[in-house]
Amino acid sequence: MFFATNVAPSYGPPGKALVSVSLIGLFEDVGEEDLTAEVVRELSRWFGESMVGSWRHLRTYRIGFAQPNQSPPTDLMKNPRVGPGLYLCGDYQTSATFDGALVSGRKAVEALLRDTALIQV
Repeated sequence: MFFATNVAPSYGPPGKALVSVSLIGLFEDVGEEDLTAEVVRELSRWFGESMVGSWRHLRTYRIGFAQPNQSPPTDLMKNPRVGPGLYLCGDYQTSATFDGALVSGRKAVEALLRDTALIQV
C-alpha cells in the first residue's frame, strides 16, 4: 500500500489523496464487492474506521504476475553483480515493494562503486 499522491501530487485532484493497495494473488474466487469490503476492513484496522470510511473505492484491477513471487523461502540479499560491469536492480531482487526497489537500486550502486574503486586503484 502506498499514497501515490505523496509521490506525484498530479495523480489526484488538489486536496485529495490517491491510495493504492496491492494484494498478492488474484482472488479469483472472491467477487469485487467482497474483496473491496475485506480490504476496507483491513485498512480500517490500520488507520481507523472514521478515516477509511471517508475514502472512496475507485477501481480494482486483477493483474496476473504483477509482483514477483514472494513465496518462502525468500532471498532478500541477492547479489546485484551478475558479471563484470553488469548489475541488476528491481523489486524482484529484494522484496516486491517500493522500498524493495529502492533498496535494490542502492545495493546495485554500492556494488558498482566498490567494483569501480577496485579498478581505479
